[in-house]
Formats: sequence, structure tokens, C-alpha cells
Amino acid sequence: MWKAAGSGFLAVGVPIALEYGAKGARITPGTVKWSGAVGLVEGGVGLVGALGADKGWFLRGLKEEDKAALAAFGGAGLATGISIIVLDELRKRALYEFRKKYGGRAPESLPLTEEGFPRMEEETPTAAMVEEI
Repeated sequence: MWKAAGSGFLAVGVPIALEYGAKGARITPGTVKWSGAVGLVEGGVGLVGALGADKGWFLRGLKEEDKAALAAFGGAGLATGISIIVLDELRKRALYEFRKKYGGRAPESLPLTEEGFPRMEEETPTAAMVEEI
């Protein structure tokens, strides 16, 4: 049980630490981030290793708890890598939509009242109360 939990934690921690350490660096400009690619590689290695050990193709001497740890490592790494890539793509699309809406550049500030936040325009009644006190 602890091996599976530790390997899952490790598989999530490595891409996240890489993301912070590399400051969001990409493999090449315009492609995926290194941290997302590392997560996908972790997923492939862990899940293929667990499947191969289970079927007896390779890693035949692994105990069941070690196979479970390898599968947890692969599943957690794959989920983390896919999440990083998908969230980055969503961020890039949102930036593209802002650029399209604001004339080819990302806006420096967004007006909150334009999108339906009328309470932001209301004055607070505290000024009159402070004057009275």
C-alpha cells in the first residue's frame, strides 16, 4: 500500500517540480511543455512496465505490491502529464481569444463591469457613515 502511494506521489511530484524549475519551458517554441512530456513518459514506462510484469513478458520477478506501485506510478504520471498539456492548451486558446477581441494583443486590464458585474459600480454606503462618526 505504501509503495503504491509513494510511487504515485513521486509520479505527480516530478513533473510539477520540473514545471517550477524549468519555469514553464517548452521542448521547442509552440509545442508542449517539458513537464507535460515527462508526465507522459512516466505514464508510458509505468503502465507498460506493470502490464509486462503482469503478463510475464518482462520483469517476471515482481511481487504484486511492486506491480501495483508501478501501475500507480504510470497512472499518476500519465494523468499529470495530460493535465499539464490540456491546461496549457486551454490557456493558449483563451489568450488567443483575448488577442482576437482586443486587436492583436493581450489586454493589460479587463473591465469587470462589461461582463455583467453591476455591483462593482455601486458605491458603498460607508462614506456617509464615516462622516457622521
